[in-house]
Amino acid sequence: MRLFLIRHGEMAGDPYVRPGRPVSGCLTPQVGVGQARRAAQALCNVPVEAVLASSYGRALQTAEIIFGDRGVPIEICDFLCEWLPSEEVRNMETPEFEERMEREANLRAEERWKTDLGEGKYEMYARVVPPLLTALATHGIRAMHGGYVPDPGAEDRCLAIVAHGGSLDIVLSYLINRTLTPWSGISFALTGVAELVFTGTGGVYYPQLTIPPWCPAPQGDSD
Repeated sequence: MRLFLIRHGEMAGDPYVRPGRPVSGCLTPQVGVGQARRAAQALCNVPVEAVLASSYGRALQTAEIIFGDRGVPIEICDFLCEWLPSEEVRNMETPEFEERMEREANLRAEERWKTDLGEGKYEMYARVVPPLLTALATHGIRAMHGGYVPDPGAEDRCLAIVAHGGSLDIVLSYLINRTLTPWSGISFALTGVAELVFTGTGGVYYPQLTIPPWCPAPQGDSD
């Protein structure tokens, strides 16, 4: 089993919009769309069977560009949306919002589990993880025995998640058993991709984060 975690491309417009499909205008025309197209080319030979995508436009448009032409089904998942600000913060003008975020950035780590800016870290974890496990189970990947047990025929399943830096931090931290912290310990570049390969022992599969070479070795280099 394989699972690809993909961050969206450069955003354009309303960060909270949940558009109908097909999506347009949620990625910047040159940079964001170009990033998604390059990701599509890089992943063109990966046999993804289904995509779980955040309902926010920038993630959904990225998913459509990467997988739409291949006919891969895209499931829209509200639970994969980015960190949720409070209503007050959401309605702030940009300068005030940036000032508030800068003040929070100067807080000590232990003061950042939950602030008046919005969703706390444990609240986000509770929003993302249980429905994630339900979604994986619908695709035959069931959390049990301290790992994951595939349904018959699901041993080679390949899925992708297209979401945001914050929600992907939660997903990846959970899957690799990283201790939850009030800061983000995992950073995804725009259209950055992380691959998890599930390795089995005793009928139970455990996800391993796969890190590719920074620079691929030349052909014939076996050292």
